[in-house]
Amino acid sequence: MSESIAFNMTLFRELSDELGEADTLEVLKTFLADTANKMKTLQASCGDRGILKREAHSIKSSSATFGFHQLAQLARELERDSETIPAARLQQVIDQIHEAYEAAARFAHSELLTGELRTA
Repeated sequence: MSESIAFNMTLFRELSDELGEADTLEVLKTFLADTANKMKTLQASCGDRGILKREAHSIKSSSATFGFHQLAQLARELERDSETIPAARLQQVIDQIHEAYEAAARFAHSELLTGELRTA
């Protein structure tokens, strides 16, 4: 792994214990696809603060469920500040969320979606 992300493997393993490994990996794939679409919505919705807040809330909740804490934290901040953040700063925040999502997706594909959860 070449980059560092804020990821909680213990939380992910607890989810896997609860759902089963196969179901957890399927839900993770859905999370990645849905979040990729939410990233597009964030980029296209800079002027609609209600959409930004809703999408940030969804990203926050789902990324926290899987243990992607950096992504969840950034989305939490956008959700909290969505109505008051200056337009000039808004694009920077969306870009940070996008970068965190991309890092999480790379990690998920290389470390989690390998067909079997690693024991490390």
